[in-house]
Amino acid sequence: MVKPRHDEEEYISRHGATSEGKCEDMSRKYGWKLKRVELNPTDSVLKVDCVFEGKTEFPKSFYNDEEE
Repeated sequence: MVKPRHDEEEYISRHGATSEGKCEDMSRKYGWKLKRVELNPTDSVLKVDCVFEGKTEFPKSFYNDEEE
């Protein structure tokens, strides 16, 4: 079963990463609270899911040329 990226009931967000250390890096870089790290057996590259408190989104890319 695929876990949702945002879980409103549990008030968490998931982002894939290659290791637990990368989850900790994301937490520091974006100021997100890391709750836990879950193994992701369905992805051979992004081997873990970083689980953060709340709804987290990466900042919009500087190179995003879409009109709003």
